[in-house]
Amino acid sequence: MVWMDPLTANLLDLLFELREHPVPLTIGGGFGLYLKRMRLDETHDRTLFAQLPMPRATNDLDLFIRADVLCDLGSMEAVAAALGRLGYKVVPEAKYMQWKKHIDLHGQDREIKIDLLVGPLGHFRERLHVKGVRARPVGPIKLHAHTLEEAIHIDQSPVTLTVTGKRSNGQPSEAQIHLPQPFTYLMMKLFAFRDRKDDADKNLGRHHALDLYTIVAMQAESEYQESLRLGNLYSKDRHVETARRIIRSDFAEPTSIWRDPSSGASAFSTAVSRGRFHRCAQGDFSGVACRPNRKQSGAQEARFGWPAA
Repeated sequence: MVWMDPLTANLLDLLFELREHPVPLTIGGGFGLYLKRMRLDETHDRTLFAQLPMPRATNDLDLFIRADVLCDLGSMEAVAAALGRLGYKVVPEAKYMQWKKHIDLHGQDREIKIDLLVGPLGHFRERLHVKGVRARPVGPIKLHAHTLEEAIHIDQSPVTLTVTGKRSNGQPSEAQIHLPQPFTYLMMKLFAFRDRKDDADKNLGRHHALDLYTIVAMQAESEYQESLRLGNLYSKDRHVETARRIIRSDFAEPTSIWRDPSSGASAFSTAVSRGRFHRCAQGDFSGVACRPNRKQSGAQEARFGWPAA
């Protein structure tokens, strides 16, 4: 996907600027799913569903900073300085949490946006300056992270990935980043879907719905087993309970938001209509492995994770 190349370049730009003061970053959102899909295309690992949708285009880099790193003023000053050197400006509507810059892509002006995020603060909250959804280190710094308390387990055992490509200046580069565990990814996307599904622009809800299907479908067997473990571990967490309610209310049956062919989610619509997505996603949050629909068969069925009949 050509549009993803500038995102890769700008991610590598930032990681290069941070080479003297490395800050571990976890990539979420649509671009993180794109990176996961590209790795699967290389490794050919068996995934929960055989049919995977193409990653959707995005202009965002959702960058998660670990809560303990956010407490360190020096690390955050390094990030702020790197963004400044790369020409990023604050987004007025989300000042110091979102940053943007304009690039030329084949003669067209395009915008790259960076969202700075942080997962559950836990005991680090007392070491941070927190106001509403904003969190920043104590000290004079104009760099904030948007807190996502539903991003459970994001700072523990992330998936490490090597990103290779060219920086904006054409120089080849390579760096390591992290991706959230599928369980955490599902948590974030379910809440994002809930918050946008009733927008006037229904495509906003559809985008998150398609991302949810992609996350479930792309789980390798070890990842799915880890999702089951985390579903058991956090089963009493109020955010997980909310996630289960969202799945039951919005994904148990096909509805108009899935059926629109313009959404490009035919595989997702099929999975919802046959109940596969509901069973497997619900399993992620209950610790119970999904079972295939015995009346259906074929490559699109869930391919592992259920007990033998």
